[in-house]
Amino acid sequence: MNQIGGVGIAWYRREDYDRVRAISDDAHTFPDTFDDWEKRAEEGRKEMLKHGYVVIKAYIDPDTFPAWCRAHGHKVDSKARMAFASAESHRVTSNVNKG
Repeated sequence: MNQIGGVGIAWYRREDYDRVRAISDDAHTFPDTFDDWEKRAEEGRKEMLKHGYVVIKAYIDPDTFPAWCRAHGHKVDSKARMAFASAESHRVTSNVNKG
């Protein structure tokens, strides 16, 4: 049986974007608007898909993400978002591969 692997990418909902920026230690690295972020993120996602990757959108919830960061020894920053996306990708693909 073939195993499904995936690449997790941090993803935001329009209604959460400004709050995620506000709680992030590296807010200055975010595009100014959700629309700017979404355009860049979609371009990156499509590029990964074009190269055959399974892309898992890991939604960052501004209400729960800081606690996840503390529990995993992270600041609320890009490293934490990447770690969360990776963990979410692993969780999703592990569940798919079980079935």
